[in-house]
Amino acid sequence: MEAANTISKYLEKLSIEPDATRVYIELIKGGPFSALQVAKQTHISRTQVYRHLEALQQHGLVSAEQLSYGTLYRALPLENIEGLIANREAETAAIRRNLGSMVQALHALAGGSGPKAAVQHYYGQAGLKQVNWNLTKAEKEFRVFESAHLSQHLDQAFARRCREQFIQRRVRTYDLTNAESVRAKEIEPFDRTLSQYRHIDPDLLTINFEMYTYDDVVTLVDYAKENEMAIEIRHPSLSVMMQQLFDAMWAVSMPLTIS
Repeated sequence: MEAANTISKYLEKLSIEPDATRVYIELIKGGPFSALQVAKQTHISRTQVYRHLEALQQHGLVSAEQLSYGTLYRALPLENIEGLIANREAETAAIRRNLGSMVQALHALAGGSGPKAAVQHYYGQAGLKQVNWNLTKAEKEFRVFESAHLSQHLDQAFARRCREQFIQRRVRTYDLTNAESVRAKEIEPFDRTLSQYRHIDPDLLTINFEMYTYDDVVTLVDYAKENEMAIEIRHPSLSVMMQQLFDAMWAVSMPLTIS
């Protein structure tokens, strides 16, 4: 049952319905079957079974064998979804490539290049992930007043994706923290040539609220479960001032060795 649940959750991420996964698993366990046999085994209506079988065939997970007495359906290897994954990756890449032109089109509809100052609010886990992903778009570097590592705020898989993107884009990061030590395994992947950490005495500055500064953006982030929100302020003058404030605190802090 645990294995079936794991497969179901995995395929659901590829937009394959749970009942379709039940059909697929039933075919793996005892197939080949007719649609009627699948319906009896899964207690799913025959109409829905046909729909799920068709979807599974499109994903390359089921084959249909036409016989004189009817059609038998057989499960194919799960590895066949690599084609579906590759197609999703291609679609995502195309969307990413077109994003810049879509932004320009929206600015044109607004009658110009858009305001020089703007405020955006984000809420919940999805919003917190978005403001952190926005950091990966920093031109050269960003500064963080850090209360805890990203993987302590959000899931480790997402934190790792962000760090991989920082390294790929060669974005320099400066983290100011009250922590007295940082372990490399907590911030993997880690590039010592790109990331620096410093400890600041909490008596001088207690960091219990996170702030990011990069380019012309200042982001205030509350990770507390009862709040979970962020405010992203795009304002060139404010950004310059906050970067200066960060640099002043950085100058009186102590470098941390990543162990």
